[in-house]
Amino acid sequence: MHRDFLIYFVHALAWGAFGLARLALRGRTESDRGPAVKAGEARTAPHSRALVGFHMAGFGVMYFGLGDAVIGRKVPELFALQRPLGALVILTGSALMCWAIGYFRSWRFEAKLEAGHELATGGPFRLMRHPIYAGIDLLALGTALWVPTGFELAAVALLALGGDLRARAEEKLLRQAFGEPYRALMARTKRFVPGIY
Repeated sequence: MHRDFLIYFVHALAWGAFGLARLALRGRTESDRGPAVKAGEARTAPHSRALVGFHMAGFGVMYFGLGDAVIGRKVPELFALQRPLGALVILTGSALMCWAIGYFRSWRFEAKLEAGHELATGGPFRLMRHPIYAGIDLLALGTALWVPTGFELAAVALLALGGDLRARAEEKLLRQAFGEPYRALMARTKRFVPGIY
């Protein structure tokens, strides 16, 4: 087995940590974290399933490209520390997603609010509005650093676009559901990169 197969271990660590964080925090209640702003009624953003599908297509490109390059032993050597740097970026993205899930008790795959859905404003949500999508973008970027191929660069673009489209749909839904508290969050935080975007 050659060293590039380690990227699968790094991805497994990243997704495993996210899954374990999600399971560990599943049973927490409002009394565990204090009062929260809650949605009054269930709502779903238009086209939310299509947006999730588009985002998943980006994952498909990323993992297809990863297999093509790693199994085919076609990982380009661009610079000396590309593998450790890629691993660091992937794990940073995972840490961001885990941190976010610790504060986001109402997380869903699609832009859907149930009655009682809570507005997340703590942890990484103090810095950016969509830390889980930002974490996914870092995972894709780290993968492209480790395996710098056309597939991985396309995956970075698709995942970034998919996350941005999903974020915009969610923001519209959250403005409708939470009103002024969400507009205040939007005024003080950026979408993905603190202070920039």
